Amino acid sequence: MFFNEVIGQEPVKQRLIQSCQEGRVSHALLFFGPKGSGTLPLALAFAQYLNCENSSNTDSCGKCASCIKQQKMVHPDVHYTFPIVVSKKDKVSVSNDLSGEFRQAVLANPYLNNNDWMYAAAGDEGKAGVIPVEESMDIIRMISLKAFEGKYKVVLVWMPEKMNLPTANKLLKSLEEPPDNTVFILATEHRDQLLPTILSRTQLVKLQRITDEEIANKLMADLALESKQAVFFASLGDGDYREAYELAGRESGTGSAEQDFLGWMRLCFNPAKNMDRLLSWVDAMQAEGREGQKQFLFSSMAILRECILLGNSGEHLVRLQPEQKEALTRFVPFVNPVNSSEFSKALNDAYFHVERNANAKILFLDLSLKISRILQIK
Repeated sequence: MFFNEVIGQEPVKQRLIQSCQEGRVSHALLFFGPKGSGTLPLALAFAQYLNCENSSNTDSCGKCASCIKQQKMVHPDVHYTFPIVVSKKDKVSVSNDLSGEFRQAVLANPYLNNNDWMYAAAGDEGKAGVIPVEESMDIIRMISLKAFEGKYKVVLVWMPEKMNLPTANKLLKSLEEPPDNTVFILATEHRDQLLPTILSRTQLVKLQRITDEEIANKLMADLALESKQAVFFASLGDGDYREAYELAGRESGTGSAEQDFLGWMRLCFNPAKNMDRLLSWVDAMQAEGREGQKQFLFSSMAILRECILLGNSGEHLVRLQPEQKEALTRFVPFVNPVNSSEFSKALNDAYFHVERNANAKILFLDLSLKISRILQIK
């Protein structure tokens, strides 16, 4: 991973590069920031820069043996620690047992989140991964060895908040006084969930929310979107590149978000008359999978926000394009100050339950019937 592949965060990149050039690399750093800010990609880029043989003032060279191995995540002096589902049946007890799966998932999408990884690792994003105590012993063993070929031994811990108490306690001494030329890089979006003893032993590196403009530029490069489309999805992502990318990808594959939403609302308006079609829609939503269901609910919440603004003299805050506004005009009168909060709560609750592995058929049928009642509120 290169620094130039990390979206935004220019001041942070410069500070990290400067610390390397001046030989003032902290032995333990904690990269933290809001959801989707890119803590993992930045950690990967910094790990590559640390051992680059011909680094410049802006990035690693990408041509030396160290960079080539790091880009494939096979550098012998870089150890990756991440949440796993411990399984005696599959003989999974430490991160290294799933290094191949983790490498494949990260190379495919460096901005992945915990659900993406759990789905790749365990086939179910509803499972909760942990960093078990055996992992701490594996790390201590690894850093006790001499570096194989790089200047630094690097321990990259993704989502350190998943460490249980015994794991964290065993690592405290190593975090405070690691062997020479050993660097711990912790990457998290939930700094508040970390133990104070971990925080006190790391240098904090704060990432900022990615701007909509930066996300839009990346979407145009990755998905060849037009400027207007990219700006719209960037605004829906709300600083999270992954969310914006998934929403844009979903739209390009299944039709516009507002048309999908309006089609659902037509079924909800009179479920007794449209029950056969509604049940078919529910079956289709079940087939989308959990991530597809979450993306649909996320875009529905964003569209509902635009409808509320359109109906309450907030047009100057609307992020829709003219053709999208026109498509939603007939639906706007059904969203009013009386039912809007209940409507929003229903969508938020559904998102919450999808994340927790609710039965999709029951959830979306129940949600549709709730919305049918909400739409009748004058």
